[in-house]
Amino acid sequence: MDRNKIKFDFIVHTKERGILEPIFESYNSSIYHVPSKHESFFGNLKSIKEIIANGNYNVVHAHQGIMSFFPIYYAKKAGVKKRIAHSHEARTTTNISKKLIHNILKPFLKRYSNYWFACGIDAGKILWGEDALKNGQVYIMKNAIDIKRFKFCSDVREKKRKELGIEKEFVIGNVGRFEYPKNHEYLIKIFNEVYKKYKNAVLLLIGDGQLEGVVKKQVENYGLTDAVKFLGVRNDVNELLQAMDIFLLPSRWEGLPVVLVEAQAAGLKSLVSDTVTMEVKCTNLLEYISLEKSPQYWANEILKYKNGYERISRIGQLSEAGYNIQDEVKKMEKFYCEICNN
Repeated sequence: MDRNKIKFDFIVHTKERGILEPIFESYNSSIYHVPSKHESFFGNLKSIKEIIANGNYNVVHAHQGIMSFFPIYYAKKAGVKKRIAHSHEARTTTNISKKLIHNILKPFLKRYSNYWFACGIDAGKILWGEDALKNGQVYIMKNAIDIKRFKFCSDVREKKRKELGIEKEFVIGNVGRFEYPKNHEYLIKIFNEVYKKYKNAVLLLIGDGQLEGVVKKQVENYGLTDAVKFLGVRNDVNELLQAMDIFLLPSRWEGLPVVLVEAQAAGLKSLVSDTVTMEVKCTNLLEYISLEKSPQYWANEILKYKNGYERISRIGQLSEAGYNIQDEVKKMEKFYCEICNN
């Protein structure tokens, strides 16, 4: 976006600095780290309230699903005229207490926000309802990417595989935080079944999170230490996707996972749980499998591709489906400018 027109500040719900923070700070953005809700629910809300009250903002854009009510409410009380609530959840929770909170806060979120956004149709239905979608009250802003960065390139693939020492291996990968929704324990069970049948397999795990230690212990217990590589948080995910042969995402739930957009752009075959929205399927590279299927079933599906398949660029299809960030950025910039000038 034009940084002469728009300045962003960010509220981050963690103490850890992200790898992109120096870039945004160079753009004169302020980045506020607040306690997570798990760490201190009221500390989290108090910090957000103070930041918004003292920020003199024209727009507050909240991305917390139903919990966006709190920053949106604080923005209203602080006199912020333009308040955007953005839905990224593509499925309803089965947790009774969370469902109750959702039902209580939903009408208040709708009342205090004056612009309703969603990353896709399913996410729009969950938070705003089908009628709002049909009536054009919901703005669909897709989780777009810089698709050219993820374009498949055989030279990049060879370079990265050599760098990781996996030139001849059958490489399965996952990108995501080590948290409950991502279902890493089941992912390891699947890979264990793959490895039993095919010792040339290797698993790349990219990311960090609270459950990383638990997953490492599980890997050790299965005797998979030499076959599983924990790569941590990386800024070369675009190249790591090139190195993989299969992307594996057996999540318990997702919103609209950007990583599957990236994987498709990289021409990477992806096996994903059927909890993931079909909206993200822009190519024939995604295969949906039920979590009720056994790890052995998943493993057999994965091993169908151990002898390779045609890897070609799919960025044209992704662009046509609306996932080119250049196009979405222009839309977002235009929207911000229009609402601030009205």
